[in-house]
Amino acid sequence: MTTNEIHKALAEIRESFPKSSKMFLGFIERADKTGAFEGSTQRGAVIAMKNAWQLENRTPTVSFSPTDEKVIDYLRKASGDAQQSPCKLMVVIDMASNATNVWLLPKGGMCFIATAACGDPFAPEVIALCTFRDDHLSRTRAGRCFIRLYYAVSPSVAATIDRSATLRRAAMAIIVRPAARLAEAGSRRGRSGGSTRVKPT
Repeated sequence: MTTNEIHKALAEIRESFPKSSKMFLGFIERADKTGAFEGSTQRGAVIAMKNAWQLENRTPTVSFSPTDEKVIDYLRKASGDAQQSPCKLMVVIDMASNATNVWLLPKGGMCFIATAACGDPFAPEVIALCTFRDDHLSRTRAGRCFIRLYYAVSPSVAATIDRSATLRRAAMAIIVRPAARLAEAGSRRGRSGGSTRVKPT
């Protein structure tokens, strides 16, 4: 497929993307293919969205070449997953860099360490932890303090984990799976009324 055909297919996925989620599709042409003004406009739109979604210094979740059809299957799967777990998805076909970059994160914010360990922002463990954060931790003052501390510390920890297969396995075994089991148990108790409901503070 040509890059234009892939762009058209991705635009069709964007049109059918779940309303509870957000998808941005950007296209940056090479400088010799467009005027200076149009090129600046294209890049400016991408930069504005990256700033709005706080992705300025984030490594893409996955990258493809501009003519790699696998990006279509990847986005179709992400669209299906988003039916159950709302997310933000940014796709940028950057001809100047010869890459199609994809940033995928849960709508409530990334669970950095779990995502780095699992290698998939839609892994069951990541979803369980994000759900517990949104449905329980965010409802109390102590929980919100923990969330702020986590987001201050976890990106650098996650970056270190992401660089090592050994650290990813260790993080899964020691941190992520036990925490996800606790989160799932806490969520089940909350749904069944087995624990006292805490009023938002």
